[in-house]
Formats: sequence, C-alpha cells, structure tokens
Amino acid sequence: MKLQKGFTLIELMIVIAIIGILASVAIPQYQTYTIRAATTPEIVGAVRPVQLALSEYAAIGQALPEAETDLVQWATGEAANCLGIVQNVIYTPADEFSGVITAITYSAASTVPSCVKAGAGPSDEPTLQGVTMYLNAFSNENGAVRYELDTATSTGAGEFPARFLPKIGDKPQVVTP
Repeated sequence: MKLQKGFTLIELMIVIAIIGILASVAIPQYQTYTIRAATTPEIVGAVRPVQLALSEYAAIGQALPEAETDLVQWATGEAANCLGIVQNVIYTPADEFSGVITAITYSAASTVPSCVKAGAGPSDEPTLQGVTMYLNAFSNENGAVRYELDTATSTGAGEFPARFLPKIGDKPQVVTP
C-alpha cells in the first residue's frame, strides 16, 4: 500500500481561502493605520502650542481666557508656520472654565502658503481634506486644564473622520473602521 504524500487540492484551496479572508480584513486596517500614523503628528503638532498656552494661562490666572485676545502666548492664524495638513487652529472661549480648540485641515481647493515644499497642504486622503477637529478645554478653579476630543461634533458631515482622530486629550477614543 502506498502512503499519500503532500496535500490534496481541497486542502490547498481551504488554506488559500483563509489567507484571502485574513488579507481582506488586514489590508484596509493597515491603510487606516498608515494614514493615521502620518497625520497624527501634524495634527497634534498644530494643536499642542494652543494647549500649552491655555495651560500656562490657566495656571497663572486659575481660569481660561474669556476672550481670544487675552491669550497672548498664542495667536490664531498659525497657518504661516506650515502646520502640515492643518490650515488653521482657532481657540474659541465659551466661559472662564471652558473653550474649544478647532483645527481645520486644508481642502483640495485651499490656497497653500509658500511653505508647500515643507509639507504643508491638503492630505492625500480625501476624507481628511477640508474637515474640522474639535478639542474641548476644561479648567477647574485651581488652574488645571484637561482636554477632550469632541467626538459627537467630529462625526457629522464634513467633519473629521473618527477612524483618523488622534489620541489626544483625556478621554479614551473608540475608533471604528
């Protein structure tokens, strides 16, 4: 009696089907991961100066600035600093203990500053063009500031896609593909 050597055709087809299923799940996740890894440093780098200025202001004054002009450590309109995909960062105070940091990305039709060779301009990912990310700032009476991504606002039409939101602030992020 001969011993069978090797695999049957059906066994090979099953293995190929399993590899195909795994690849169909892994490739989109990998693409999301690479886009997020490329854009997160630019977004965080654009927002961080505002966060530091707010934290410094709150530590000294025990509250957040009630007017944008009170925040002399930082000025809105930082686009001239070549912030990658971020066109502008704006701080809007709500009251003495809260405010919103807004980061707006370049759209495909945006006028890009002269630093385009330094990497400023619209993202290669179309869903990240011309969208807005909202970061809420909350201060207590002791001057401690915490930041939370506004995921409720960031999921509307034309807003920052949830799967590309950076891990910034105190609230843990639930990111769905």
